Amino acid sequence: MNVLVELLPEQEEQIRKQIQEILISELEKLSNTTTCYMNKKQTCTYLNISNNTLDNWIQQGLPVIRIGNSVRFDRKTIDKWLSTLEK
Repeated sequence: MNVLVELLPEQEEQIRKQIQEILISELEKLSNTTTCYMNKKQTCTYLNISNNTLDNWIQQGLPVIRIGNSVRFDRKTIDKWLSTLEK
């Protein structure tokens, strides 16, 4: 079922500006990320994988940063490692 919504030009312009403001705001949030280092939970979310899969990937060579008992992951390093697996 298709619905046709007719808008006045002023309404269209207002919607465009609102969408643009939202996009700019979200892009600024992404670019202002203070760190690219993630813990295991954040890394699983970033990769959309389970903790078990992450552990398997670590065993297969996924680079980690170990500081004492803490394990951290760098987004750029993860992306680079994944790109080496592409065939």
